[in-house]
Amino acid sequence: MNFLKLLPLMCLFAFCKSAKYTDAPKPPEQYNVGTDIPSVPSALTIPVNISVDELVRSLNTKLAGKALFEDYSFDDNGHDGLMMNAWKSQDISLFFSGNTVKYRIPLKLWVKKELLLGAAAEAEAELALNLKTTFGINPDWSLSTQTEVEYHEWLSKPVLKTGIGDISVESIANLALNRSKKTLSKTLDQYVSQQISLKPYVQEAWEAIQQPVLLDETYKMWSKTTPVSIGITPLTTYGNALSTKIAVECMNDVSFGEKPAFRENSYLPNLTLLQDAPEDFHMRFATDVPFVEAERLAKNMMVGQIFESGKKKVKIEDIALWGNNDRIVVNSKLSGSFNGNIYFIGRPAFNAEKNQIEVKDLDFHVDTHSFLMRSASWIFQGTIKRKMMQSMVFPLESQITELKSSVQQTLYNYEIQPGVVLHGNLGSLAVQDTRVTPTGIRVDLISTGKVNVYVKGR
Repeated sequence: MNFLKLLPLMCLFAFCKSAKYTDAPKPPEQYNVGTDIPSVPSALTIPVNISVDELVRSLNTKLAGKALFEDYSFDDNGHDGLMMNAWKSQDISLFFSGNTVKYRIPLKLWVKKELLLGAAAEAEAELALNLKTTFGINPDWSLSTQTEVEYHEWLSKPVLKTGIGDISVESIANLALNRSKKTLSKTLDQYVSQQISLKPYVQEAWEAIQQPVLLDETYKMWSKTTPVSIGITPLTTYGNALSTKIAVECMNDVSFGEKPAFRENSYLPNLTLLQDAPEDFHMRFATDVPFVEAERLAKNMMVGQIFESGKKKVKIEDIALWGNNDRIVVNSKLSGSFNGNIYFIGRPAFNAEKNQIEVKDLDFHVDTHSFLMRSASWIFQGTIKRKMMQSMVFPLESQITELKSSVQQTLYNYEIQPGVVLHGNLGSLAVQDTRVTPTGIRVDLISTGKVNVYVKGR
């Protein structure tokens, strides 16, 4: 056959082939890098309650059999001619009032009095000292105490037994006690400050809260807390306990996958005194609609639908989704009067009223628009764009409900480590951002609520 006769057939074949496999220019798949949402500062409140009963028990054990005051010289205190020892004879009773601790210490007293011509006589007696200690907290977490003896009462008065009769030395003993109050107060300050030590409690909580917490095993969702500063409210009393609230400012992050790597910061910074400690916390969560799931939902609505414009019509054969920076590309494969792929593009946004992701401003990609203007502008006349926008809806209500329930269950009574328990109540969830990731559409949520870390008394 003559080549010139074949030429029209070849052109017709080429035209039909190109009409069958005509694609608009494909938008690239690409994602923004380094645009992660920063951590949200949170205030984590750590109530510290030191039981009065435990403190009294500890003090009684510590002071058992120990002398609170010792004087073995007739010559000291201005040569008063008196020796005197004092030690605890019964259990201490103690109670708190504001930032003051008051306690009653029953003491057994041994007195030796210098007599004439080098003679001496001894006596024993019992009395109760009533003391008051005012306390505060130093920047290095140590406790500052100031103890003073308010008054004393004789339970059995001191009487010297001599060969010529009994001699009452109550007035002399009173004088010796008054001179010894400063020494007694200093001794008790030392014991009390050793027993009421906040630093071990705070140090333990500071380190414990840095451990990542598994919030949901199914989704492998972890919460990680990084403390950055710490403060404390004034010590006070509540019920039968010495109480304070420690506020830790921290950064909270939620991640998915394996347990996040972290480096424990064991350095406890100096405290900042606060009038009150906030109990509200903020934490960022994330929930995803993977591209695979989004494609499945879109295909259920769109694949098989036919769109007509006059005598021409197209059928949607397939749908594919991917990201283009902060937008979503919708690849629609068509057959019929137009055979090939066209592309829509739009920006995902969260509809808080309906708890769903919607693709706003969905339209033909600019290159698809230019391509169709030259080859198939009649597609613009159909309803394909409106229908495609309606199909780009991805509900999240069940995921958000499940996420909130899972986190709340974990926060209810989570033992970070023995003696350190996290307890919280999750409040509202608000959307912070909707973004496109390499795996799908991610919605960042900010939760508010209250979280406390309880440290059991030692």
